[in-house]
Amino acid sequence: MFLLNTTEELTTERICEYIKLHRTALSERYEKLESYYKGEHDILLRKPKRKDDPCNNVVCNYAKYITDIGSGFLIGEPVSYQSEENDLTDLLEWFKAAEVDVQDGDNAEDQSIYGVAYELVYMSSDESPTPKTASIHPSQGFVIYNNTTELLPIAGVYYHETRDTATQQVNGYMVEVSTDKQYIRFRVTADYALDGEVTTENNPFGMVTLIEIYNNRFLQGDFEQLISLIDGYNKQQSNRIDDKEAFVNSLMVLKGQTLGDTSDEKAETVRSIKENGVVELTADGELSFLTRQSDQQGDQLLAESIAKDIHKFSYIPNLTDEHFASNVSGIAMQFKLWGLLQLMKKKERYIKEGLRYRIKLFSAILAIKGKSPVDVSKVTITITRNLPKNLVEIAQVIGNLSGICSNETLVAQLPFVEDPEKEVQKAAEEKQAAMDAEFVMASKSVNENDEE
Repeated sequence: MFLLNTTEELTTERICEYIKLHRTALSERYEKLESYYKGEHDILLRKPKRKDDPCNNVVCNYAKYITDIGSGFLIGEPVSYQSEENDLTDLLEWFKAAEVDVQDGDNAEDQSIYGVAYELVYMSSDESPTPKTASIHPSQGFVIYNNTTELLPIAGVYYHETRDTATQQVNGYMVEVSTDKQYIRFRVTADYALDGEVTTENNPFGMVTLIEIYNNRFLQGDFEQLISLIDGYNKQQSNRIDDKEAFVNSLMVLKGQTLGDTSDEKAETVRSIKENGVVELTADGELSFLTRQSDQQGDQLLAESIAKDIHKFSYIPNLTDEHFASNVSGIAMQFKLWGLLQLMKKKERYIKEGLRYRIKLFSAILAIKGKSPVDVSKVTITITRNLPKNLVEIAQVIGNLSGICSNETLVAQLPFVEDPEKEVQKAAEEKQAAMDAEFVMASKSVNENDEE
């Protein structure tokens, strides 16, 4: 965490120092985590012990599996927002235009990989500017906080590399800093020294516009502690294939005869054997193969043991396990996913904190444009787990809770409803229209009876 004393001034020189620290302390770690997610594991660097030894470097990408399953389970469904005291129409329209669902998915993925995610909120450049969002790679941004117990954000720093057009070497960084009052833009050299003029511009949001979202309090990625296990599994699988290849390429042993008197004759005999698949032996000659014995059962048990440890310590279930979904009732499934659900609860707290901050930023522009601002404390944020849905069970739950919970809350449980507030309003309108039609029919029947 980057901290600044409340008595100190945030200067461009201090920002340059923070950028240098960020690059030197975290860039290598982020690069390794990203490489593992992309399948570029250390096993690919393995070399054969001897020139002709088999060396299969197999990547079993558990890192990607853990991130994709975990982030998809956490926020695979769009986040929903409800408020009884605020009109969210304008806010949700802007959210839809900004495609915040895409950013939510990207943020959850970055959280899982790097241990932290960053979202930059900015104004669009069209004729009628509205707030937009973009996910920022953790190696390109950070937030500076004050050193009080509140840890209030002082500045959000977003920077990206610039390269020499001829050599494509990094020759500096373009920096944009947002504070509660202004944007500060400048360039720094590759040695993190100020280069050129500093420009400033008013910040219409009135807040730091870079949002920092933790994955956990230690800012660790979901597979970061499991890299040694993943490496072990890769090595185990690679060695098994090496053993199989060594068995296929086992040495031929001849007794009682030779393949030739010279190296050329021996090479010619070997080529003939490979081409024809026949070995001609003398009466006293014997042929056998020298092979290394392999404990296939032991190797399989070891591979399964490592795989189980990866699933156990990541809390991500093995979805290919034939016993996993043998009982698909809601309660049974939740017991099987109990560990994963607890992990998601922790991640969800930090995600909601970031979403509330996003609402504040959007609400600031709503107020400027004369629209109804939103009191974030009155907004209920619902993150729905992306699980196979049993609509019969959901309908039963909604029926049992009718009259206890609000209609909007109940409708929000339905996976096929994207906007619960509009759905409740539409249902009420249809119900009223049906009652009006029934009233008209009843009135018509009464009038006909009176005429008779």
